[in-house]
Amino acid sequence: MSARERSKMKKESGLLKDWFIKQPDYLFKTNSLSAKTKEKFHELGRIMRGDILTMTTIAASGHPGGPMSSAEIYIVVHSLANIHPSKINDPLRDRIVVSHGHTSAGCYAVLGRLGFFNIEDALIHFRKCGSIFEGHIERKIPGCEWTTGNLGQGLSAGCGFALASKINEEHCNVFILMSDAEQAKGQVGEARRFSKQFELNNMTCIIDYNEIQISGSVHDVMHVNIKSNYESDGWNVLEVDGHNVEEIYNAIHKSINDTSLPYAIICHTTMGKGVSFMEEAKEHYHGSPLKPEEYAKAIEELGIENRIDEYRKERDATSPETSHTEFRRTPNIETGKPFNYKVDDALGNRDAFGKSLEDIAIINKKREAASPIVVLDCDLKESVRTHLFENVSPACFIEAGVQEHNTATIARVLSIEAKITYIAEFVVFGI
Repeated sequence: MSARERSKMKKESGLLKDWFIKQPDYLFKTNSLSAKTKEKFHELGRIMRGDILTMTTIAASGHPGGPMSSAEIYIVVHSLANIHPSKINDPLRDRIVVSHGHTSAGCYAVLGRLGFFNIEDALIHFRKCGSIFEGHIERKIPGCEWTTGNLGQGLSAGCGFALASKINEEHCNVFILMSDAEQAKGQVGEARRFSKQFELNNMTCIIDYNEIQISGSVHDVMHVNIKSNYESDGWNVLEVDGHNVEEIYNAIHKSINDTSLPYAIICHTTMGKGVSFMEEAKEHYHGSPLKPEEYAKAIEELGIENRIDEYRKERDATSPETSHTEFRRTPNIETGKPFNYKVDDALGNRDAFGKSLEDIAIINKKREAASPIVVLDCDLKESVRTHLFENVSPACFIEAGVQEHNTATIARVLSIEAKITYIAEFVVFGI
C-alpha cells in the first residue's frame, strides 16, 4: 500500500468521529438512540471485530475473545463521549479509562476507526517490538488516558480523574471500562467507597460481564456478587444486554443525567461475540489467537476482506512509527527557602516533612499561577504531620482512610492531571 493510499485511509477514518459529532445523540443528549447512529454502530462493530482478529492473528499473540465481547461498549462510549482526535489534551474532554488492558485490540480498533491514528498502523504493528501498540494499553497512544495491565486499578484511576475535575471545578464525564473478573480485587472495593465518600458522581463504571476469565468461569474461579457490592457501597446499578447498543446508550444517558450518585452498568455479554465457533469455545479464545485456518473462517463469517497476507508482508518489511502523544507539563511552584537543621537539632523526620508541606502550601496559596498542590493521606495526618497542610489548604487535603493501593493510584492520576501531589502512607511495608 502506497503512502498516498494510507494517507487517504487515515483521512477517511478521521471523518467518522466528526460524523458522530453531527448527530443529535452525540454526548448522550437525546433520550434514545437514533436509527442512523444505531446502523452506524452495527457496521462499526462488524469492522472492529475483523480488526481485532487481524491484529491478534498477525501478531500470533494477544486476547481476541475479550475485545469482541467489549466491542459494543467501546463503540458507544468512544463514539459519543466528548473526545476528539484534534483535541487530545482538551482539559474539558471526557476521560475514558480502560481497566481491562488486555482487551487492547478492541481499544485500538475503535480509536483507529474514529481517526485518532491510522488503523493500519495498529493492524500491522500490534505487539511488534518498538510499536506503541503494545499488548496492554499505554497512555502514549492518542485517545488513551491510562496505562493498564495490572487489573483492578481502573476504578481508582477513574476516581483520580473525577477528583481532578472537582478540584479544577471543570465538569467532565469519567467512564471506566472494566472486566468482570477484576471485580474480585480489593482495590476495586476501596475505589467504590472513595468515590461515594467524595461524591464523585460524574463517574460511570461499565463492566463487561461475559462470565469468563482465562482460567474458566468467573463463578468457579472466584465468585463475586458484583451488583450487591456496588449497591452496598452507595452506587446505582443498571443491568443491560452488552451487545444491544440501544440499551447501553440508555443506561449511559441515565447515568450522566443523574448526578446524585455514581453509576455501575453491568453489561451481559458473550466471549468472542460475532464469530460462532469462538462464542461456543468459551474461555479458549480469551488469550489464544486464531490459527490461520480459523482466521479465514471467522473473517468470512464477518464478511470482511481477507488481507492478512498483505499485512504480514508489510509487518516484516517495515518498522513501527514511534510518534505518540506528548505529555509536557512544567509545574509552577515556589518552593521557598530551604530549612536548615543542625546535627543536634531535636526534630523528627515527620516534623520536618509536615513543616515543609505547610510552608509550600502557605507560599503557593498566595500565587494565582501556582499549580494546585494536593496531599493525600491514609489515616496518618497526626502521625506524619500532614494536618499542618490541611490547616492551610483543606480543600486540597484528601483523607482517604486506610486505602493505600487506591490512594497511590489516585495520586498518580492527579500527577498526570497537572497537580503537584504528595502522598502519606505505609505502602513501603508491602515492598
